[in-house]
Amino acid sequence: MINKSGILDEYARYKNVVENIKDVIWELDTKLIFTFITPAVKKMTGYDDCEIIGQCMLNFLTNQSKKVIMDQVKKREASGNRDDSPLYDVKFICKDGHKIWCEVCVKPIFKDGALICYIGTTRDISEKKIYEKKLKEMIAEQKRINKQLENLATFDTLTGAYNRTKFEYFITCETKKAEKYGTTFSIGIFDIDNFKKVNDVNGHDKGDLVLHDITTLIKNTIRATDRLFRWGGDEFIVLFPDLNIENALVVANKIIEAVDSYHFDIEGKSISISFGIGSYNCYENMDQFISRVDKALLRAKATGKHTIEQC
Repeated sequence: MINKSGILDEYARYKNVVENIKDVIWELDTKLIFTFITPAVKKMTGYDDCEIIGQCMLNFLTNQSKKVIMDQVKKREASGNRDDSPLYDVKFICKDGHKIWCEVCVKPIFKDGALICYIGTTRDISEKKIYEKKLKEMIAEQKRINKQLENLATFDTLTGAYNRTKFEYFITCETKKAEKYGTTFSIGIFDIDNFKKVNDVNGHDKGDLVLHDITTLIKNTIRATDRLFRWGGDEFIVLFPDLNIENALVVANKIIEAVDSYHFDIEGKSISISFGIGSYNCYENMDQFISRVDKALLRAKATGKHTIEQC
């Protein structure tokens, strides 16, 4: 049997814990009015406990946090759940007007099946939120840097076309597919006719703009499955997956027509291109295939330019 002195000691012990614990312990009635709160609230918010008791909890929260609490109250009422002790992150408005992030743990108390009050704790997590924000910013920055690195490894920085590294990747995929399933694909190699003259007359900045505009123009002309690569200088390669030479020629002619009809921001306004085009032969390696199509381009240049030679 516990004697009177022992009971008083136990009461004093609990009282000491409640009054000195860093977290704020509180009780609300069913209308969310404070009926009890520990003195630790003074250090956390600037309010004395007597200034809070009798006030509605919502009066001390930002509008967004009020909505969080009311939504959770409605959700609990709808579900009828009596056993959970949910955690909420809310913004509390301190006595001097500044706001702090708090983690609130709420436990509804029932008697004879009826809700009689809520008990809970509030913890200042402002420092935690600052670190979370910094971490999110660091992650976002890392993602941005990774995206930049990915773009550098994938795209030509001047034109936005795929670079040579990605050409090797995509054409290897097409080669494996052709060998496994017996499909075909084609490539076209083109360059800009008299591009040196474009640079000499208009300057290299205008020349770079021509390269960029041609890239945009061709991307909008080819199929979604086709790929455009900058091979070097003013030379480009178009990869035509699943197209034989005849169908690839149709697309190549559309590209030439699109370039012919576009007004570039240079003297004379017009630009023309020459094309070499060919379909993959499984008996040749990639270097041989590219060399064969490149020779077709040279023939197109030698026969007057602004034309297509197939091989």
